[in-house]
Amino acid sequence: MALEDSAIETTPAPARSQVDERRFLDGPVAPTLIRFGMPLLATNTLMSLSGSWGAVWVSHVLGPDALTAVVNANLFMWMLTGSVMGVGSAAGIAIGQALGHGDRSVVKKLTGNAITFALIASFLSAALGFVFAPALLDLIHLPASAREMAIDYLRYTCLSMPPVFIFSFLMMMLRGVGDARTPFRFSLIAIVLGLILSPALLVGFGGLPKMGIAGVAVGGILAYSVALLALVGYLYVRHHPLALRQEDLHNLKPDGALIWMLVTKGAPMAAENIIVQGAYFVLLSLVNAQGAATAAAYAAAAQLWGYVQMPSGAIAQSMSAMAAICIGAGRWDRVGRIAFQGCLVSVGLTLLAAAIIYLSGDLPLKLFLPEGGEELAIARDINEIVLWGWIFLAITNGLSAMVRANSAMLAPTLIYATTMWVMRVPFALALLPLMGAAAIWWSFPLGTIGSASLAFAYYRWGGWRKNKLMVASVVDQRA
Repeated sequence: MALEDSAIETTPAPARSQVDERRFLDGPVAPTLIRFGMPLLATNTLMSLSGSWGAVWVSHVLGPDALTAVVNANLFMWMLTGSVMGVGSAAGIAIGQALGHGDRSVVKKLTGNAITFALIASFLSAALGFVFAPALLDLIHLPASAREMAIDYLRYTCLSMPPVFIFSFLMMMLRGVGDARTPFRFSLIAIVLGLILSPALLVGFGGLPKMGIAGVAVGGILAYSVALLALVGYLYVRHHPLALRQEDLHNLKPDGALIWMLVTKGAPMAAENIIVQGAYFVLLSLVNAQGAATAAAYAAAAQLWGYVQMPSGAIAQSMSAMAAICIGAGRWDRVGRIAFQGCLVSVGLTLLAAAIIYLSGDLPLKLFLPEGGEELAIARDINEIVLWGWIFLAITNGLSAMVRANSAMLAPTLIYATTMWVMRVPFALALLPLMGAAAIWWSFPLGTIGSASLAFAYYRWGGWRKNKLMVASVVDQRA
């Protein structure tokens, strides 16, 4: 049976407010992207605020070395998480295509196999991260004063992987079916609980144990576990397409061909994360080699970069979801408009975020660093060089999301590999003796400008439009 001939399952659809693919197929492009992206942007903003809240507590209670420990340990956590989240992204795209085509039985099959993969991968990653935490941190020449705290923090953070992975997979799949509100609501639960529990466990108030830096990670474990349980219950109560009922539980049994499809499609995104984080390891090693003051300044400046990058990430996910549904429905007439209008919105929001931080002066940095210290002056110089370059990342994120919506996963990975390892790292290494630490900071805008140029070239002239739908193999196998 060809994909075009597959039958549409008659399972009742959930309420229009949850899953409504018609908005993506017929609605105005820019307003729909903004409406879909705003809950995601709010979620990411609140998550970053939660992380910054924890960083402020860590810095003020335990000192700048503890902040360095958290930032360095988080880099490994992001690498371990990103190495499997590519499968979640691939599942979200495939589910969007299946929904656009109108086949809900494929949605169930994809959901079950993605959850099974998340369970296996999360426990394996947690075990490996916990055991090898000291060796991993030694790779980046962490200052000795921050090493022990970083090991404790990384090990406890690894224990959070099972609930975090499964929760994140469900978030990606929910957005794949055009549901942005549910992820926001339940992410809010995790965020609020984290805001309360992490500092409480750090300093031991409210009758809770005083756990030090480990308390920040334990607070996250508890927060995500509660949010995950609440989300699963909600999906069942609302009869959401992703809720696997008794008659759907057979979809949890691993389907080798389907998981292989998700892994192969997700592997380039996972490889991209490893490539990017690997380059950051090299750059972070160079930063750490400049001394404790520069390491702390970089850690504080990097706290602010996430806020500049978040709008483009949210709009890119909106573009991917809308494009996947339109491609699944054969609505190629909308794809070009999604790319153009999405990038315009993304660049505008990123520019606004960068302008707000520039106009705020030292005020945001003083949340993490003592006033009048050497670290504050270095952090100010870093942001003057780096911050504006993230505007170009908005173009890269948007166009990469578009081509991935039609299963073109490898090209964006190659673009990031070129950007990081041919442009950014060699530039920093070559000019460090001449320019000092400024060579590291200037490598960031160099990389973002290069990646935007390559992403546009592939979007304009690459062959991604000719790819076969990801869900085609699932339908053909079922037939």
